[in-house]
Amino acid sequence: MNRKSFTTIAVFLGSLAFLFFLSYGSYASIISGEVVDENSDPVPDLIVAVKSFKGNFIPGRHGGRGREPVFPPPQPSNTDATGTFVIKNIVAPSVNHLSLFPERNSEYEIRGIEIQGIAFSVHPHQFFMFDGFPFGIEEKTDKINVKITVRRRMRIRGQIFKDDGSPLRNTRVTLKTKRRYVNGGSGSGSGSTQTDNEGRFTEYVDDAAYYTITIEYQGQSAESPELLLEEGQRLDGLTLTLKGVQQAPRKPNIFRPQAPPVPRPPPNMEFRRTLSQRRREGVWAVNPANRHAYKVISCQSPEEALAIAEEQKAHLLAINDQEEQQWLLTVYGKENYWIGFTDGLKQDDKKWDSGDPLTYTNWDTQKLLAAPENPAENEENTSKTYTVLIGVTGKWQQVRADNPVANITNKAILEKKDLVVGAPTPDEETQ
Repeated sequence: MNRKSFTTIAVFLGSLAFLFFLSYGSYASIISGEVVDENSDPVPDLIVAVKSFKGNFIPGRHGGRGREPVFPPPQPSNTDATGTFVIKNIVAPSVNHLSLFPERNSEYEIRGIEIQGIAFSVHPHQFFMFDGFPFGIEEKTDKINVKITVRRRMRIRGQIFKDDGSPLRNTRVTLKTKRRYVNGGSGSGSGSTQTDNEGRFTEYVDDAAYYTITIEYQGQSAESPELLLEEGQRLDGLTLTLKGVQQAPRKPNIFRPQAPPVPRPPPNMEFRRTLSQRRREGVWAVNPANRHAYKVISCQSPEEALAIAEEQKAHLLAINDQEEQQWLLTVYGKENYWIGFTDGLKQDDKKWDSGDPLTYTNWDTQKLLAAPENPAENEENTSKTYTVLIGVTGKWQQVRADNPVANITNKAILEKKDLVVGAPTPDEETQ
């Protein structure tokens, strides 16, 4: 090779290198730091990732929208035993989104980030909206120090069974989530999830609320009871069994037009009665303070409320303190409810119908009943007394069947001492 040819090739390669350098930016930075949990303990084996976009950070602009991503992208870093990670070759200036990988299916979520000594709190909704935590790196920045605080994500983990009792293995199903917040408001979401070899699935959630999970697959469905997840809580052991008529997967014939769908007949009276009964039965909710389960039911009389409670292996509400009553009125509203203190005219009655001791009372002292003096009133249908929780005042009122308050009270609160309604017992989980 002669000198002229060598010079030409050298200039060509030098030009490529210069253009390659310009395409990256004018400087390269390093992001390093540690990942700890909320107790400041290191979290190993997490993947920290950065999405990087060219240009300067502009306040008010949504991260990397409309920007050119850096190629090749920065390589993610695994945290070591001390929670330490290092991500090299970050272009400066640039806009970057820091996250855990995989973003939406990671067992952990970021709760706080400290960059160069400045702390930021992080909410999952904002985090997913921006696909990570956005921050800018100025030109000629050598190193960025980051501390990430994480916690395990809230989740509901369950197992799906076919109607013959076998697990629904390695199958993609439709999963719908309804949530009801304790302080009011609700929401819902729909998507799909893949079961594993034992029919198990995991649904991650972001907020403390009452959740109802519905699974649908080939015409069959299963719905969980209403389950309470407190802040940071994880629920395992939910079991769902598919019911209904299973439909075979549709295989359209490309050579023959599909027949129009057959109109569905209107629901019969038996279906209407079943739907009405389910609405009357209500759903269970769990009080986080005492882990008791409660349900509001509709009834025509206190006797019917007692009968429904017995059928459902529950009892009418026994209120043990002011906090419990306040929680109930907040969750279910300030209406009138039958509660479980029956025939309480005698002074020595110190127990609820459930057998619990009477440790707290809130009687309306202006409307207490006296024991009947007329022997004719000793008949059960006229002398038996019941108790109504008056939602507007929060007071308890004793009434008989002929009392006007009894005529306008058509709801009752049932109570169980179950931890989570519908979750399998430890014996069931080991089968």
